[in-house]
Amino acid sequence: MNEQYYELLKGKKVLVTGGLGFVGHNLVKTLSKDYGCKVIVVDDCSNSTEKAISEIASQVEFHRMSVLDTENFFPLLKDVNYIFHLACIQIAASGSLPFDDLNVNALSTLKILEHLRSTRLPKLERFLYTSSCSVYGSSTRLPASEEDPTRVLSNYAATKLLGEHYTLIYNRNYNIPVSVVRYSNIFGYGQSPRNPYCGVLGKFVHHALIGEPLKIFGDGEQTRDYTFITDAVDATILAAAHPMAYGDVFNIGTCVETSVNKLVELIRQYAPGIKVENIPERDIDNIRRRMIDIEKIHQKLGWAPKVGMQKGIQLTIDWYKSTL
Repeated sequence: MNEQYYELLKGKKVLVTGGLGFVGHNLVKTLSKDYGCKVIVVDDCSNSTEKAISEIASQVEFHRMSVLDTENFFPLLKDVNYIFHLACIQIAASGSLPFDDLNVNALSTLKILEHLRSTRLPKLERFLYTSSCSVYGSSTRLPASEEDPTRVLSNYAATKLLGEHYTLIYNRNYNIPVSVVRYSNIFGYGQSPRNPYCGVLGKFVHHALIGEPLKIFGDGEQTRDYTFITDAVDATILAAAHPMAYGDVFNIGTCVETSVNKLVELIRQYAPGIKVENIPERDIDNIRRRMIDIEKIHQKLGWAPKVGMQKGIQLTIDWYKSTL
């Protein structure tokens, strides 16, 4: 049903900030290979390298720079049709680098939006801002929906929410064409276990395959809503293209609650001998339960996740085996 909207991106000129990151490089590959887009990638390589897009290096235009380097960054926006703004400071680093977190997650967003307002790029069809379901914090209602109050518990959640507000303000006040998506615990192939900000599932799979114990914070009964990378990329592209996504915010998740202990159980099917080590709970994103309502994106855009936990873990393990 949605093919007509995905088709809108075919052959278009797009720019992806944070395009070497986990979600970023998977998005870049999909836009380049599946949609024939002319992709400009901007990344400062602080948490990644150009190896992430080595297989399509000749098809994309890469610029190693910070999104805050506006003198060099803004000229790249001249003729773009779509901007995917993924550049951010990761949640695990946000508390120790609070000003970097504010500058990259929120100030860069405001600077881009103000540039779009003042220059009125004639070919721009959509500016898509990527946020996080961490903005719900310790939500009292599950599953958490876009209409629920936000309860930020970290610098990262605060700056991501600020970026959302700027994005929607510039849509309401200046008619900048925008969409916002909130990611929920994305996992899958292409996530380097050597990256200090690799998600729990990536770390678990890596440790299971090399025979190291899986470290569980607390009792392991805390839950999250895990989203496979291909589903996240698919929803991101649809939210950028679909007319019903204009000026709106959408959760990207599965509406399935999975505990850390359940993750271990699923991984154990592929690595029977794994050991587990329980360690004290961390202060970052330390909430008991999280599950995301995806009814809005399903009803308005016709999107639904295609890859469940079991299949997603199998695909992730297969990728790690062939890559490591």
